[in-house]
Amino acid sequence: MTGSGKSPLVPQNAPISRRRLLQLGAGGLACLADPLRSDGRNSSPRRLLFNCDGSMIHCWGRAALPQNSGPLSRQEFTDLVFTPIENGGVDTLLFSFGSGNVAEYQSNVLEWPGEADRFRFPESRTWHGGIEVDPKHQYLNPKSLADSGHNPPQVIVDECRRRGMKAFVSLRMNDIHDGQHPRGTLPNPELATFKRLNPDWLVPDLDWWSALNFEVAPVRELKLRVIEEFFDRWDFDGIELDWLRHTFYFPRGLEREKGKYLTEFMRAVRESLRRKAAGRGRPIEIAVRVPERVEWCLEGGFEVPNWIREGLVDFLILGQGLTECRGLSGFRELMGDRRLPIYPSLYPFGNGYPIYPDEVIRGSAANLWRDGADGLYTFNWFFYGRWRNRLLREIANPARLRDKDKRYTLVQRFEAHRTGRSPRSDSVRFNSMIKAASLPFTLESAGAGQNVTLPIADDVSSTSSPPRRAELMVGLDGLSGDVLEISLNGQVLEPGEMDAVKDLATVACHLDIPPGEGILGFPPRRRLDMDFNGFRLPVPVARLTRGDNQLQLRLKRRPPGADRPVRVRRIELSVGYGG
Repeated sequence: MTGSGKSPLVPQNAPISRRRLLQLGAGGLACLADPLRSDGRNSSPRRLLFNCDGSMIHCWGRAALPQNSGPLSRQEFTDLVFTPIENGGVDTLLFSFGSGNVAEYQSNVLEWPGEADRFRFPESRTWHGGIEVDPKHQYLNPKSLADSGHNPPQVIVDECRRRGMKAFVSLRMNDIHDGQHPRGTLPNPELATFKRLNPDWLVPDLDWWSALNFEVAPVRELKLRVIEEFFDRWDFDGIELDWLRHTFYFPRGLEREKGKYLTEFMRAVRESLRRKAAGRGRPIEIAVRVPERVEWCLEGGFEVPNWIREGLVDFLILGQGLTECRGLSGFRELMGDRRLPIYPSLYPFGNGYPIYPDEVIRGSAANLWRDGADGLYTFNWFFYGRWRNRLLREIANPARLRDKDKRYTLVQRFEAHRTGRSPRSDSVRFNSMIKAASLPFTLESAGAGQNVTLPIADDVSSTSSPPRRAELMVGLDGLSGDVLEISLNGQVLEPGEMDAVKDLATVACHLDIPPGEGILGFPPRRRLDMDFNGFRLPVPVARLTRGDNQLQLRLKRRPPGADRPVRVRRIELSVGYGG
């Protein structure tokens, strides 16, 4: 039972009104001209959307406050959420209040984490993704807030209003973190009662076994009720439907065929929120986070062309941590003259980095702006304190980025996906890390070569503030006296030949963290070292071009008896403006 005394379940044998959903869908098509339904027409582009994971309430709250032995207070919660983004250029906060299966807020629809097990929690202190936190403490934080009169949704709305930010719910449409443990493992704080009682609601044959099947009408009905509660009880400006947490909504191979059920659901959401908007006298906006290319959306069952054509969305959020967004133009072509805002997703880690240094984030942000983004969306930025406020201000404004040092990284493939149906591959299968990664690649014999495209956003021909220097860094494995030649835009870079013995160097990279601030989920530390071995080549700035640069790596000679291919695992270009 929830704190309100109402059942969190859709009754197992209750008749589900499929007709109601279809009626809502038909109504949605009839109200395209309604001024209280935004359809992107009232959605002015924002500069920076900040997604805040619900883990800020549960496990991270205690991790960032190790000296605090009591429950999270309202002030501590507010500081953890808003201090990292104060004066950081953030227009909109999108807050995730848990998995969408259990609620990290007092709900009349969903249970608390752990409620299905009568608040008995796992004994392991690394239950949640290996983080060293007591499960009982981490999961009871949101309940403690609500019990003290500070239900997290109301806190987020109030604090956003105080700061002039838009407040959005971020709802994970099919989060499967409750399935990271073997089926039947109890207690499982994130495994809701409705999943335990209704195994026929789940997608069969998954490695992480707990994904909901959206072909099942009660599943869609429950998700609609979750959405409606946020707008019945709190004054949010809109909602992000996060279709990328995670990406299995139907049995494998049937996604295109079954995507009509997601479109039916989107119509029901639009119609319901249109009616609520009429009651409050202003629009409620709907954003969707979907794969970064139209074809990948369709492959996953996300009928984004229909969603745009029928006016079911107000803006798009693309991808899961992009360094560029080549597919953005494909979404523009679907829009005609309506031009819904598009926000590519920017992560603070990846491509060999547990946490990106500032230069890498600037490089990715600059490329996304160059590709035509209306603004940027940040995801999983688990920082506490003010130490990255300035960086947020920089990436929120392309003019501020223009003369800042940057490091451009090529995308590395998520290798686990290639070894079989791993759990994490279920969650990233419609992503550049799987479908369009440039790295790694191998060179097996003398004369073998590989061409890759390296995009950069800097205006190297600028007469007012051109970059002063550039350096190419190439990380390799499997070297045994090999000699390589590297060319950029058709010209060989000096020294012409790179010897694997004498020219291999350490590429130093570190992140300095001020005292008392840090990264949630990481042990407190002042410096994070992220060095790697590779070649370092100075690049004449005049040889670069804004946009795509063509890089060729050729294996000129191999020593006798070399039995392993040369593996190129990372490629980065540093552009500097300082002295």
